[in-house]
Amino acid sequence: MPAALEGLLMVLLSSVDIIMVGTLGTTAIAAVSIFTQPRMMLLCISRSFSAVLALLTAQYFGMGRKAEVGTLLRQSVFLSVVVFGILHLAFFCSLKMILAWMGAEPSYMESALDYGEIALFAVFLTSLTGVLQAVLLGFGQTAAVLFTNLQGNAVNIIVNALLIFGLGPFPAMGVKGAAIGTVAGTCYTLIHTFCRLRQDGVFRRGTVLPDRAYFSAFLPLFGGVFSEQGFERIGMVLYTRMVAELGTLPYAVHAICMNFCDFYYCFAGGLGKASMVLAGQSHGSGNHRKWQCFRNTGMKWGFIFSFLSFAVTFLFRDDIFSIYSNDAEALALGSAIMILVAAVSFPEAHAMICAGVLRGSGKTTQVALYSLVSIAVIRPIMTAILLYQFGLGLMGAWIALAIDQGMRASCAYFLLRNTHSYK
Repeated sequence: MPAALEGLLMVLLSSVDIIMVGTLGTTAIAAVSIFTQPRMMLLCISRSFSAVLALLTAQYFGMGRKAEVGTLLRQSVFLSVVVFGILHLAFFCSLKMILAWMGAEPSYMESALDYGEIALFAVFLTSLTGVLQAVLLGFGQTAAVLFTNLQGNAVNIIVNALLIFGLGPFPAMGVKGAAIGTVAGTCYTLIHTFCRLRQDGVFRRGTVLPDRAYFSAFLPLFGGVFSEQGFERIGMVLYTRMVAELGTLPYAVHAICMNFCDFYYCFAGGLGKASMVLAGQSHGSGNHRKWQCFRNTGMKWGFIFSFLSFAVTFLFRDDIFSIYSNDAEALALGSAIMILVAAVSFPEAHAMICAGVLRGSGKTTQVALYSLVSIAVIRPIMTAILLYQFGLGLMGAWIALAIDQGMRASCAYFLLRNTHSYK
């Protein structure tokens, strides 16, 4: 549960920005939301780092080799600082071109740049934090991650309120204020996580420079996990690019619905992370009975939470959308899209939980392969067909998303059913 709630809190960072910025109008929402995919493109690399580090930590923990985690973490931090630094600098220098390619319109390009140039630094801090928190996740200390991120979100909300609206002596900075608030929250989270690991003594052991042993353990897993993340980003970039071409209002509605969809998506992602860690610990200890228990428990609770998510989203869809925007035209379109948001609760959670068990069982390549076919090929093709040939507009884009989620859930379940052993 702490892992699932931590996933929920991660999306709260972007939700706070959109909800508060939403008071400035649909143009401001579009300016903040257009940065989402460039942000996710960068995070796919750091999340791959984090997933592999959490998996290796869980396996070492299961094998009773906890002392080796310090070396693993120090080497991972050094490598990630170098790689992430180069990538973020390249994005900063090319940000206007990237946003234009993502479909940013001239009406909000300047605001998008104001937000994105500052928010890029927050993405860098988030990437480093994810690498550090991967060790805590691998040890099963999910509550520590939850409370750290909860405090960081609180800092973000406070600074957002002060700088977006100009409360008290602070100036009203609009979208720039939202970006600075995100930086403040992520900075706090990074410092708090680092202090927690130092207190546990993890940083006191091991070398800093990655060696051959590090790469031999890290790269095979990283290849599969990063391929999956990369294929997902390719598909999402193409998908978002087509949606952005529908215009400012449809894209703003899409951004709102996608942001709310991300609440349960990230919650289910936490269930998937927990399943991966527990399956990885079972893999390390050689206990197949526990592996089966974790698999069945994850799938059962995934269905329960999906049903609750579906019911809340479907019944209160208009009220939920109104939190983001009171625009009558946007609300009419958003109410219909929110029905599909409710429906995809089932396949998205099932896919992530099954994929988590598969990753923990060492089957990262299989997950990457079906992700390639579904999200990088099927979703963009279906989106193009439903948008351009059938003229279904934003509804067509969300139908394509639902088809993609259903395919990934089916593939993950089929592979997991035929995985009788984690060996």
